[in-house]
Amino acid sequence: MPTADQTDTRIKQLETENQELRAQIARLEHQVDSLTQAVLHAQKQRFGPASEKTPGIQGQCSLFDGEDIIGEEEEKIISIREHKRPVRKKGDRERLIRELPVETVECVLNPEDAVCDICGQEMKVIGKKKVRSEIEFIPAKLVVKEYIQTVYKCPECGKTEEHPDDVIRSAKTPAQVLRHSFASASLVAWIMYQKYVLSVPLYRQEKEWARMGLELNRAAMANWLILCARYWFTHLFERLHQQLLNCQIIMSDETTWQVNHEPGKKASSKSYIWVHRS
Repeated sequence: MPTADQTDTRIKQLETENQELRAQIARLEHQVDSLTQAVLHAQKQRFGPASEKTPGIQGQCSLFDGEDIIGEEEEKIISIREHKRPVRKKGDRERLIRELPVETVECVLNPEDAVCDICGQEMKVIGKKKVRSEIEFIPAKLVVKEYIQTVYKCPECGKTEEHPDDVIRSAKTPAQVLRHSFASASLVAWIMYQKYVLSVPLYRQEKEWARMGLELNRAAMANWLILCARYWFTHLFERLHQQLLNCQIIMSDETTWQVNHEPGKKASSKSYIWVHRS
């Protein structure tokens, strides 16, 4: 059996170890808190807005030496500057609508309202004033154009021996973009613009055309793009190619591309697109 002195000594030893462990836990908690704040600060510096102000937090020491703590008055100034409404330069409104067509809407009184309530006389216009300007968006619409060709015939020819043959003449019609197709130049041009300028794939365009009332599938659109590139852009491409070969310096860009059905290649293999310019 341990003596009373040994028991007291053991208790004191355990209390000392307990105090040391508590101090060590406090140091570790402080270190974890400091590292957490450093990580959050680093993320804010990397991913946060560049102009964002980070005011000092009351009761928290700075994580970096030499960093000043922002006072209350300075915080108020920063808050006012951040929430201050940007001042629009004079003439910006006119500059924005300068290139747009203008349609004037005349707001007039009905004949029964343009009568004086006191004497009953008809009121006269004494002036006009501009109230406001609005920019109106007119959505695109689809229209079916039917080309009717008029055929002419000479009423005299074909009746006499001097002119025994009939003379028939037909009116000229605009050239068709693709034969045996209802595709128009504006329709194909918009599909090209959506795909190659705005990066809208054909399957999304297919849904948009359906919402507008046209059941146009992506296979038909893809065929239109291929045929138009073959029939209409080949001569332009050859001319640009000829001009490019005459340049002394040519810049090139290589881009990898995945092609699903390319002869002699797997769908998972890489294909390449080269873009050249002067």
